[in-house]
Amino acid sequence: MRAGSRRSAGKAGCIRHVAVQVENAGKGHVKGAGRTGIRRSAGKTGGVRRAGGAVGVIATGKSGRARAVPHAGRAARASRAALAGRAQGRLRQGSAQRRHASAQGRRAAARAKQRTAMRRAPQPAPHASSPQAMPASGAGPAPRQTTHPQGVVALPAGREGAAASAGSANGVPPAAAQQAAQAAVPGGYAAGYRDGVYAGGEALVAKHIPPDHILPAVAASDLIEAGFRQYAPSLTRLASPHELAGHIMAALDEQRPLSVVRLGDGELLTLAADTVLPALEVQELAPFLPYAGVPCSTPDIRAMLAEAIQGADWVGVPISRAPTFQGLLFPVLRHFGINWSSLKLTSSTINYSLHHSRLLLPILQGRRVLLIGSQVADLGVLLHQHGVQIAGILPSVAGMADIPRVMQHAAEHTFDIALVAAGIPAVVLCRRIAGELGKVAFDFGHLADKLVTGELQF
Repeated sequence: MRAGSRRSAGKAGCIRHVAVQVENAGKGHVKGAGRTGIRRSAGKTGGVRRAGGAVGVIATGKSGRARAVPHAGRAARASRAALAGRAQGRLRQGSAQRRHASAQGRRAAARAKQRTAMRRAPQPAPHASSPQAMPASGAGPAPRQTTHPQGVVALPAGREGAAASAGSANGVPPAAAQQAAQAAVPGGYAAGYRDGVYAGGEALVAKHIPPDHILPAVAASDLIEAGFRQYAPSLTRLASPHELAGHIMAALDEQRPLSVVRLGDGELLTLAADTVLPALEVQELAPFLPYAGVPCSTPDIRAMLAEAIQGADWVGVPISRAPTFQGLLFPVLRHFGINWSSLKLTSSTINYSLHHSRLLLPILQGRRVLLIGSQVADLGVLLHQHGVQIAGILPSVAGMADIPRVMQHAAEHTFDIALVAAGIPAVVLCRRIAGELGKVAFDFGHLADKLVTGELQF
């Protein structure tokens, strides 16, 4: 007898057992033989074997030759395995489809967001010598402009003591962000930018070129540069931070009134409503006006603002030539009969410029300071830590209608200078504090918020 096999004789003939892997199903006796082992059973029907999990019966016929008959359990298990495999495959396919759809949705949302950002994006940043101005209502710091006494004609100077350049609602995104947006939507931003540059430059030049003529090798930028030199005598310089700090400290030393107000997009859009722009357009351009203290621009509110601007000692105006900044400044002043050349002008971001030039604390230290506005309680703590004497705090101004109450409470305090962080009403409050109480009043704006939150520090 050879290893791994056994010969048996009887009426059923001869059965040759092949050595295979045996699994014990039930209480039957398992006996190993050969490389994989076998299960032996006695009887005339032959032996049962399992090889790799496939079960069959080895039956013999009259010929004495063995034949394998598949076990019924094998088909059932195979059927269940096939069903389970197909179900698993469908689950995997559905999961893959969901992941693909989710990824597609995220990519579509990203593209939509990029398109929205590019539609809202302003033109590329101006040259470093032409910093953007920020809204006087306090959207954030902006670069300071260098200035000269009013009326002196000179080209713009350097940017010593410039303020931080981030934060305006009309601010310009960094070049890297513009490049990323341009790359994200091939042809979209780039094509729109090219069309905009052409419409605002070469297309305007073309209107002045007579028929059948060209202007060889002269770009629109060359013409702008040449024209700018022609208009250079019209340049008006604004009071610098050091100049304005000198005026404020002189007024404090001499105990005479002085008001510094600032005009940003909030003030200008309030004045423009139903005067130089339709009120509905102003509502669309400035949904923030209620937060800034003007739920609705009325003739009375516009008259109060115009009167305060006309009577203020110093008026901060925006450097930005954007539509809601200088684009509104001069039409609005003209409408209300205010001669801009008679005003003493500084930048609308003079509050930030004084801070970044480290002139704010020297102005306030040794003075009695009245704080007016929503964040001034925390600001008072901060200023006190830097040696500033707080004479009083008026912690809220509920819009333009609340100005009489605030003035009444301000009159109850003894102070040298008032810092007013009250949105658009600050323009009227500063003018009235100087005119009626004989004190120095400064439109402090959102510089208060930025100092309190630590975004800016002394």
